[in-house]
Amino acid sequence: MIRTLAAGLLCLASIASAQTSAAADADSGEFARALQEFQSGNYASAVSSFADVEATSPGTTDALLYEARGLIHLQEFLRAEMTLRSYIRGHRDSSEALYLLGFVLHRRNRPTESLETYTHAASIAPPTSDDLKVVGLNYVLLDDYTDAIKWLKKSVELDGANKDAWYYLGRAYYSKAQLPEARAAFEKVLALHPQDTKAQTNIGLILETSGQTGAAIEAYRAAIAWEEKGAERSEQPYANLGSLLLEQGRAQEAVAFLERAAAMAPRNAFCHLKLGIAYRQLGRMEDGEEQLTQATALEPDNATAHYQLGRLYKDKHLLDKAQVEFDRTAELQDRASQPKNTADH
Repeated sequence: MIRTLAAGLLCLASIASAQTSAAADADSGEFARALQEFQSGNYASAVSSFADVEATSPGTTDALLYEARGLIHLQEFLRAEMTLRSYIRGHRDSSEALYLLGFVLHRRNRPTESLETYTHAASIAPPTSDDLKVVGLNYVLLDDYTDAIKWLKKSVELDGANKDAWYYLGRAYYSKAQLPEARAAFEKVLALHPQDTKAQTNIGLILETSGQTGAAIEAYRAAIAWEEKGAERSEQPYANLGSLLLEQGRAQEAVAFLERAAAMAPRNAFCHLKLGIAYRQLGRMEDGEEQLTQATALEPDNATAHYQLGRLYKDKHLLDKAQVEFDRTAELQDRASQPKNTADH
């Protein structure tokens, strides 16, 4: 009887072992299929599949980590944060998960928490050039361009071919009015990626800021020509060129570029503002009113937009409406002149 019982228990154990092995094989197969979806760029499908794998066998695979990666590709950063925190609870020393969480927190506009997370991750494994780039961009969000430059420089020192890090370094230098350093950074971008329209547009901006109007116009025209031949589209060179021509008293020339910019970026208040000014200067009052009204709707606290709308109303002899806009302008300018509370970022 004992032998019979033992044999029965052994049989049950063998069945249980076989079932566990089969389940593991199934999980492995499901994970592999989800991974294939991820690698093929089918991120929504991959996210769903990784979630199923995790639900079936919690904590036995890196499904949560890959699910978070898929959510990042889908720009679903809140879900990505929640998924990464769940993964980290079971993998507290995963530098990969911590670096990803730092990136997600940055994209969620939480730079202080992001920096703390990057610091934790760096205590486990060295950061990459892209990690240091995001650290620098966190300082941009904190309006600390000195530290932004420090970390963006470290990023390009670690990988001199990191085009995006060079670009953001140029932007940080420009924000600090360090124009020669900014131009050198943008020229490095062009060396790595010839006909990069963003870098060329920023070189135009530097030339414009330096008072080299003719050279700036040519730089913007070059950026537009490159953009017309490329796949990427940005309103910036059109807006910048149109704005500069407007400042030079060339409103008729400026309109075509500003119309193109506003059509490309209908949510960009600057484009509508400049186009509205151009229309007003050309006597196209109804068109100007439409554009300036859009600018104030998109950016209600933009004092310049309210002032320009007030000028247009005054030109149309709508004095009550003009006064409302001038009063709003004065209110916004007074608010802007008040000292800011910088004690806590």
